[in-house]
Amino acid sequence: MSRFKEGIIGPTMILFMICFFIALLLAFTHNITAPIIEAAKKSAIDEVSFPNMPDPNAFVELDVEDLPAGIAEAFITENMSYFVFKAVASGYGGPVTYFIGIDAKGNFTGIKMGENTETPGLGNKVADQEYLGKYLGQSDPYAVDAVTGVTLTTNSLRAALKLASETFLAIKGV
Repeated sequence: MSRFKEGIIGPTMILFMICFFIALLLAFTHNITAPIIEAAKKSAIDEVSFPNMPDPNAFVELDVEDLPAGIAEAFITENMSYFVFKAVASGYGGPVTYFIGIDAKGNFTGIKMGENTETPGLGNKVADQEYLGKYLGQSDPYAVDAVTGVTLTTNSLRAALKLASETFLAIKGV
């Protein structure tokens, strides 16, 4: 028995058994948690509700591989009357997620700031509905002045709006 432990085969077998059981436990854990994680994931269409937005069941999800980088999710009604985009742009503290609703004319109908690491109280001024409301009915991401002292976060919003507008135009074929 001592020869088994001293040679190369013994420790190799022991290490193999340890790795095998750990892999088995990881696979078991994955099988249990995967459905829970998938159910917890919310798509852009479940996250937002904008005024005059059709029922979320009326939307079809577009394949993200066909869309520009920065668009994480895109939804469109079958008659192309309403679009919802989940866009990610760089802010002061890192990536900032925005949910953007656009009507058939290309006007912004709803904007919501999602996940972000912007400075609490300062960078999140861009998320204020009073400020975001100034963009509603606009189609130009630069139509509204930046929030004072929050230029990088405002620029991330503008970049997300521009990306959503460009994606809208590409989808509409304009």
